[in-house]
Amino acid sequence: MKTFLFFLIYILIVVILGFLIPYQEFDPYARQLIFFLGLVGIWRYSWFALNITRSLIYRKIKFKKIRKAEEEAGSEIDPEHVFILITTFRIGTSVSVEVYRAAIQEAINCGYDVTLIASIVEMSEERLVRKIFLEMNPPERVKLVITRIKGTGKRDGLAVGFRVVANAPVNLFRSVVAVVDGDSILSEGTIKKSARLFGLNDNLGALTTDEDARLDGKDWATNIYRRWYRLRFAQRNVSMGSLALSNRVLTLTGRMSMIRANIVADREFVETVQNDHIEHWRLGRFKFLTGDDKSSWYYVMKNGWDMLYVPDVIVYTIEEIPHKNYFIGSIMLMQRWFGNQYRTNERALKIPRKVLGWYAWYALWDQRFTMWTSPYGLFIAIFGAIHWGAYIFAAYIWWVMLSRLLMTFAYRTSRKDILPSWPFFLYYNQIVGSFVKIYIWNHLYKQSWTRQKTKLAAGSRFIAWYQRFSSNTMLLLQMLFFIIIINFLVQNINFDDLWSYINWL
Repeated sequence: MKTFLFFLIYILIVVILGFLIPYQEFDPYARQLIFFLGLVGIWRYSWFALNITRSLIYRKIKFKKIRKAEEEAGSEIDPEHVFILITTFRIGTSVSVEVYRAAIQEAINCGYDVTLIASIVEMSEERLVRKIFLEMNPPERVKLVITRIKGTGKRDGLAVGFRVVANAPVNLFRSVVAVVDGDSILSEGTIKKSARLFGLNDNLGALTTDEDARLDGKDWATNIYRRWYRLRFAQRNVSMGSLALSNRVLTLTGRMSMIRANIVADREFVETVQNDHIEHWRLGRFKFLTGDDKSSWYYVMKNGWDMLYVPDVIVYTIEEIPHKNYFIGSIMLMQRWFGNQYRTNERALKIPRKVLGWYAWYALWDQRFTMWTSPYGLFIAIFGAIHWGAYIFAAYIWWVMLSRLLMTFAYRTSRKDILPSWPFFLYYNQIVGSFVKIYIWNHLYKQSWTRQKTKLAAGSRFIAWYQRFSSNTMLLLQMLFFIIIINFLVQNINFDDLWSYINWL
């Protein structure tokens, strides 16, 4: 009832604000500019509507046919062997207990031969895993393999686990590997409902599932993060479904993805995940710290394998808020997510288009466009208000409120329980997210985890200085050029003004 009342009041405010805007006072050029803004908006909202539509088609039609085919098929599509690889490093004991209990229960329930590979760092974690495994008393077909590594990062832990798979005496093409984070809880039926899909398509290389976040705590800060994550996973459900219509996804989410075992066993795949790096024209060569899911995705994609999104299987992730201040914490998370995205973007676009597919190709380009489109509207409104008057900014506010309300209702196709906070989070994500994207695009060398606080080690003092100086300079030049273009469009400056400024400098 509270949600209904909120949206009712919100709609009334939008209607009243719309009537209060003095459209008759708009300067003729301002009207032309708003028309041009509308064209940009049509482009962006058409892309949004297209993704919503494609996601619905995939989830309601295409995937239902895939699931029906799986349910009607017999044991011939069952995997020969299932590997469940879990990486654990300094995760709370209560979380680890839930994660391993769920994974072992899935290994028992699926009915297949299963090897649970626990890639851990500390002896206390090994004792905990062995204790849980013995307490649950799984059948003989479920084996436990524990690999111990130094605390050098998740990538090394994955590589050790992948080598265990490579040495297993099974038909790897007919086997699968579920790569699970140490804070991800498998829901009932995850393994069986995912693994059998590989038997339907011999070219299926990997899949990922739906996700939802679980945050423990009832304090004000945690509640904000909880609502924000709820929107994030609703958006993820849409984008994953849209791309899966073309047998592609843009990431094999590290929280839980399943990969055909012969791919995981390939030496090049292991090397890609363990020692992935980027050759950047300005920043040189630097190693990837985070983003192992992007590395595995890149290898699977460039080798032409199909990918699948499984919307009827959900994995729950135990999230920890990185900072009590939501603004600081959300930026920390965005910096990690967008950094992983953009560090892979350029090389992904070098994959032949016939392999990548047209839709995925455009989606990768769109990742670059979006960092500028949201600030474009905001800056037009700000500088336009300086030139013509506050009613320009009022019109912008009205449009933001109306469009984000419509987008929130559109996300009801992804999650039934939309929240009153979503219109505000949508705008926050687009504006603040855009500035984080612009920043990280120019600072790709900056990497860190929010849980372990691990950072990429700096090089020599000169290299560290050069990276900072060149990145900050590029960022400053881009923002300056962007602001100059905006002020040209709103007629705050002209070429004579610009020439005078240059001469003054």
